[in-house]
Amino acid sequence: MMENRSDKKIIEITGVTKRFGSFVAVCDLNLDLYQGEFFSLLGPSGCGKTTALRIIAGFQDPDKGEIVIDGKSMRDVSANKRPTNMVFQSYAIFPHLNVGNNVAFGLRKSGISRSEIDDRVSEALEMVELDGLEKRSAEELSGGQRQRVALARALVLRPKVLLLDEPLSALDKKLRETMQLELRRLQRSIGITFVMVTHDQYEAMTMSDRIGVMFDGKLEQIDRPEDLYARPCSKDVASFIGGMNFLPASLKEESGNVLDISTPGFGDMRIEINSNVSKHGPKLLTGIRPEQLEISAKKPSDYDAMAQGKVVDVAFYGESIHYFVGLDGIDEPITVAVPNYFHTMDYQRGDTVWLGVQNASVIDLGEIPDNMKD
Repeated sequence: MMENRSDKKIIEITGVTKRFGSFVAVCDLNLDLYQGEFFSLLGPSGCGKTTALRIIAGFQDPDKGEIVIDGKSMRDVSANKRPTNMVFQSYAIFPHLNVGNNVAFGLRKSGISRSEIDDRVSEALEMVELDGLEKRSAEELSGGQRQRVALARALVLRPKVLLLDEPLSALDKKLRETMQLELRRLQRSIGITFVMVTHDQYEAMTMSDRIGVMFDGKLEQIDRPEDLYARPCSKDVASFIGGMNFLPASLKEESGNVLDISTPGFGDMRIEINSNVSKHGPKLLTGIRPEQLEISAKKPSDYDAMAQGKVVDVAFYGESIHYFVGLDGIDEPITVAVPNYFHTMDYQRGDTVWLGVQNASVIDLGEIPDNMKD
């Protein structure tokens, strides 16, 4: 991705902190965003991502820190004077206005002529593929159309940055997946910076050039989706981005960029050092994605490490099947994700199976967290 992104910084956030009483919603946030990129703030509810977005928009003032947009400080600049616009989770479509008047609402007091307003409304509706629906009543719109009208109303003001607060959360699964691709297409076509807040990891990975993962008001990691998935910097990030099996390990030797480790169940492994991890110790944590594991009835011969266990549960997801396999020495069952090529479940509860994994698929997650130590 990132074909639209330039090297120009469009937003510079430095040392931003926001408190609500004794609760620290955002803690020392430092973040640079670039012209033309699609950036997502991802994290669980209450992590501070929406507060951060509202601070960028000017709806809330930081207690500390600085926001610079397009080279200009936003200190004492109100929300309606900033080169940003925001699409809210609720869309806030006015039910008594038709589509055209909803989109034109923010232009009415701008001082521009009626003909220019009409031209810009038509342009904005064409961007979101609603051209020709200016006269349609807001009450006649589907969920996807309402979302597009909200986008057009924001884009008609020609912001340099579009801010999106959980923009697809009100849609059903199928429509949400369609709109993910539509939003990404729209962002590429108009080339402005999109900053989106979401708690949906798949939504963020599908749409974003870069993702910032937040926990407890702090940015834990900023990276491209593929790098977040392959090299998470911590257990928290690893568990929030996709499925993950966690295995404790003992460090036997560290040489160059390679770790020789021993794990329960799978035994000895040689894995690559994760460049996003800052600290190693004698007790390590490793991770294996469920889709990186092979499951078979017979002992495989072409894997770097193997383990034998019993199937304790099976989950059918349609496009894939998840097998949960208990291994000696490991508290939690190992999850194995298998594509559902033949619409059959090959193993049942109680079956003895073998698991195989390649060293290259095992992720170094650094020193084992305190809450996992004996």
